[in-house]
Amino acid sequence: MVPGRVSISSRALERTTVAIAAGALRVAPSTVRVTLADEAGLLGVSVTAPLRTSPLRTTGPSDGIVTRVQAARRDIRAELAEIAGREIGRVNVTIARAEIREEKRVR
Repeated sequence: MVPGRVSISSRALERTTVAIAAGALRVAPSTVRVTLADEAGLLGVSVTAPLRTSPLRTTGPSDGIVTRVQAARRDIRAELAEIAGREIGRVNVTIARAEIREEKRVR
């Protein structure tokens, strides 16, 4: 072990969380807003972002919205804990809007 300490600035931790959340929700980082808070020594995370989805007129099997957001919450918690080396408390995800992914036609 090397004497000293390592600290991560709040801005760096926030930007890291934005990138992780954007990846988990499959949206652009510019559309994700993150708030971090101390919750009794744990890192509390609140994410507001759109949810990328297919048009409603398409059919086929897909995971429901709640299932997808719960999976994203688990991914955000696990990846942030690994990268930041912090214990993560509550992770709240608020879906602000739907980001419709139009299907492209093959020519």
